[in-house]
Amino acid sequence: MNRPKNRINPAHLAFPVLLGSTLLLFGCGSSSESEKMESVVPPVATKEMLYKHGHQLYLLQQFDSARIVLQQALTLDANDTDVLADLASLHYDLGMAPDAGSKKRELLRQSRDYYVTLEALGVTDSDTYERICEVSNAVSDNKTLLKYARKNADKFPYDRQFYNLSYAYFSAEDFNNVIKVCKDAVEKFKSSPFIGSFYRQMGRAYMKVDRDQTAERTFYAGLKAIDAKTADLRKNPDSGNSADFSRLKDDKIGILTSLKLLHTTYKATDKLADVEKKLKELGK
Repeated sequence: MNRPKNRINPAHLAFPVLLGSTLLLFGCGSSSESEKMESVVPPVATKEMLYKHGHQLYLLQQFDSARIVLQQALTLDANDTDVLADLASLHYDLGMAPDAGSKKRELLRQSRDYYVTLEALGVTDSDTYERICEVSNAVSDNKTLLKYARKNADKFPYDRQFYNLSYAYFSAEDFNNVIKVCKDAVEKFKSSPFIGSFYRQMGRAYMKVDRDQTAERTFYAGLKAIDAKTADLRKNPDSGNSADFSRLKDDKIGILTSLKLLHTTYKATDKLADVEKKLKELGK
């Protein structure tokens, strides 16, 4: 699943604000004035001060320090969406880092929980839903993955969201709903670069419910749709990008691989030879 855009803008980087528990006041007036100034109660760091400092530490990639300061800010207001967003993104970055090691799953769980809290507070953009789904998938939390994939597709009924929903149903082993979502998608998004993905998922789901003949027909329909979309992109290069071509190629290879399995199982020699030839042409 694809990652949402990072909300942090490095252009906003400023010098860090230095926070402390005391404030030293200096004066040049009378001793009585100095005594009055020294008796002033030191100010307490506000939520805004803590957030600003923690946010700047995050921008500087001082992750451990940023986490401590941002968590302090959160104790002052558990519903501050700016603080929650930074903590969610920070834990995601730490969890996805190559050196995360054994801490990876726990860091990603914490990231998921912060994002879930954000969504409950009204942050319901597609990026937030997709990040929740991505992190839930990474920690094998299929229940949360499916819940927020549904929400995403309901609010943003587009091809990407439908594909992610079909993926979530497949992960939950709800194959009948995979078929239902993909059938709907191939009608709604006939010109989408996800068209091959929909047929591929649907065919795999048919195989899971022991409908191999229907799966075979679905896979061949998918190959036809992929070839048509690929030809269209070549005629109109401005209508797509390299990622679209890569997705179509990957789905074609995936469908051919599934067909190879079916034809091997049912000893369909001629069909198997044709599929193997096509896979070879694609470098597989």
